[in-house]
Amino acid sequence: MSPFEGMGPSSPTGQQLAAPWMRVLARFLDGVILSVVFGAIFAAIILSGDDTAGFAGFGADASFGTAYLLALMGAVVGFVWDAVMTKLYGGSPMKLALGLRVVRADTGGPVEWSHAIIRWAIPGAFALVPIPVLPGLLNLVILIVSLVFLFSKPMRQTVWDLVAKTIVVKSR
Repeated sequence: MSPFEGMGPSSPTGQQLAAPWMRVLARFLDGVILSVVFGAIFAAIILSGDDTAGFAGFGADASFGTAYLLALMGAVVGFVWDAVMTKLYGGSPMKLALGLRVVRADTGGPVEWSHAIIRWAIPGAFALVPIPVLPGLLNLVILIVSLVFLFSKPMRQTVWDLVAKTIVVKSR
């Protein structure tokens, strides 16, 4: 018997659900690490171009193609960090480090590619929309609704969990 059994809400399959604050912390730490990684990619692309203004001229000199390339690179890095890691290992690196695992809501088993991609796409694919303000507003709405759901729904599912039919449980 696990020392966590019987402590806190459980899934229908008997697994203990992850605490909401642990999920928020994991997402925050993933975001910090991704920001550093993407910042390095951003710097490499901007500073390696013909633009002699560097970062100072990015806003004025950057072509739509360069800006879209950066958004695409961010989406790819985010996809690998979140969707690929979730499919292969059961969660993003910080979820795993904090003892959390993404599982199917129906069986409690490992997620399939469809689950992992949907979980990433709900907040992540908006980076590919070439309209500057719309993706940020949509992500903000999804984030707020997800936080409300995380702290109020019995299964602690966010918007992307509900759509992908997943839950996050304690793995240790």
